[in-house]
Amino acid sequence: MANASPQYDLGILVGNRWKQWVNSFGQDYYQDLQNPTYTQCDVPPGYEDSPQDTWSIDTSKTTWQQWRNNRTGRFRLDNPYPPPPQTYLDLDTVKPHLQLVERTPESRESLYRRLIVGVLRHFFKEHERFQVFQEESLGETEDDESRVDAAVLKILSRPGGSPYAYDYCLVESKKAGKSWTAAEDHLSRHCGGVTIDSKKVYGIVHVGMEIQFFRGDHGVLTQMSGRLHLRTDVAHITAMFEYLKRYPLSFQ
Repeated sequence: MANASPQYDLGILVGNRWKQWVNSFGQDYYQDLQNPTYTQCDVPPGYEDSPQDTWSIDTSKTTWQQWRNNRTGRFRLDNPYPPPPQTYLDLDTVKPHLQLVERTPESRESLYRRLIVGVLRHFFKEHERFQVFQEESLGETEDDESRVDAAVLKILSRPGGSPYAYDYCLVESKKAGKSWTAAEDHLSRHCGGVTIDSKKVYGIVHVGMEIQFFRGDHGVLTQMSGRLHLRTDVAHITAMFEYLKRYPLSFQ
């Protein structure tokens, strides 16, 4: 492996055959001490983590914190026993995207969508029979077909029938500085196109660091909240998502 960036020695694994390193990008690799010029990114066979493994804090380093697998001696830099997240702001699937768009508001629209999709997946979980998709955006689909930027689906089963999915909440997501009115107009059209007989669906407009909740009925949007800031209005946003989950809209 080429050492184009600074390399950090984490330590030697059990058996004294392999030494674990990490580069400045956070990527682990392993040096064969019997053939020191050979390195690999794959975890050496037999050293893979097991759910039954336990970890201890390794105090040999003074400039960073790391944990050592008590069975294999393999190291990791992230806490294997993390405290449960208090809010979506604590999630590793949300934090890097949030920090990026805060630091660089002119980021591409797709990076803002990664943020809102991370938040959606925190609330709408698969084991509760929800699915969250980041859809293709307007102008990037075949034949100029217009699609919503993100969608939350709910999986249901008819008596004696197979499972099916329906649109539960549609999201229009735009980068900072884009028109809020235009985003609402796009969301209205998407909500009016759902296949549910009642044409009722929840909707969210996300522009920059703010989101707003709506109830759609035949494409007519009714505000359920004001504009809420993703970092400073966490409690209100959480309450709104819990409301959406607790009160599904009727099909008829």
